[in-house]
Amino acid sequence: MPLVIEPRSDGNLWAINGKSYPNTDLIRPKAGMRNRLVFDNRSDMSHPVHLHRHSFELTSIAGKTTSGVFKDVVMVPAHQKVEVDFTANEPGPSLFHCHQQFHMDFGFMALMQY
Repeated sequence: MPLVIEPRSDGNLWAINGKSYPNTDLIRPKAGMRNRLVFDNRSDMSHPVHLHRHSFELTSIAGKTTSGVFKDVVMVPAHQKVEVDFTANEPGPSLFHCHQQFHMDFGFMALMQY
């Protein structure tokens, strides 16, 4: 599931796949399965992104393969991609967002549910 992170052209808002919260699309992983999220940061800033209620395994950072590193927050460098795998084993709504409060306040968050 690609999650494109970028500033909105219409002001000081942040977007995930072109939409700012509360209008972001629901992230819908497959329940009970290992799912991959691709954080594609198209901005000039690094972002500490966080997924509530889940840990994920870092599988790629800026094109370099990795394994065995589990986190719930990862710094996504400017103009880079980070890929993570997680198991959807905590049903119910979970928040995905930037840990920079200002970014979250201006739309950089989405809900995940399965």
